[in-house]
Amino acid sequence: MGNSRLSKSKELFLGLSNISKIVPISLDNFFFRIVSQKHEKHILSTEGSRISGGRYNNPGIDGILYLGESKEVCTAEIKRKDPLFSLKYIIGKVEVKLDKVLDLGREENLKILGIKKEDLIKGEKAGEYKVTREIGREAYKKGYEALLVPSITGKGNNLVVFIPNLKEKSERVKLIKTSQVK
Repeated sequence: MGNSRLSKSKELFLGLSNISKIVPISLDNFFFRIVSQKHEKHILSTEGSRISGGRYNNPGIDGILYLGESKEVCTAEIKRKDPLFSLKYIIGKVEVKLDKVLDLGREENLKILGIKKEDLIKGEKAGEYKVTREIGREAYKKGYEALLVPSITGKGNNLVVFIPNLKEKSERVKLIKTSQVK
């Protein structure tokens, strides 16, 4: 049993060494961000992911912004944590212009890394994010601007933006408008 875990860890390490072989994609599109109403003024803040970590980053890493490709993805992500929608939420439409995005929705890219889609969407707790956090760490280190990843909800994709890796930050990720989620 211990050898299996060691073997899987070694396989992941070897796969991640191939991350630079993946041809990045460019994105020029709109994405969305949902926050509780009390955070409306800071909708593009990365403070939450710095404090708590996220699926693709450990706590303590600053500048990681999580977006959804649609309002439906964002709403589904929130409903996982707040099924009754007990808080009031605000959704922001965000213009994104990026040149170096690692697309983990493409099967051929997953093969290069030696992983499967299931490795990206399994687990509900931070302790189960080992694979995804290693991918995030390596992509960040290699200068990728973002990861395009499947949402755990199955409703679409998320975009994990590495703000420190962006040039002209204010022009690359820009809030267009906000509205209340009904």
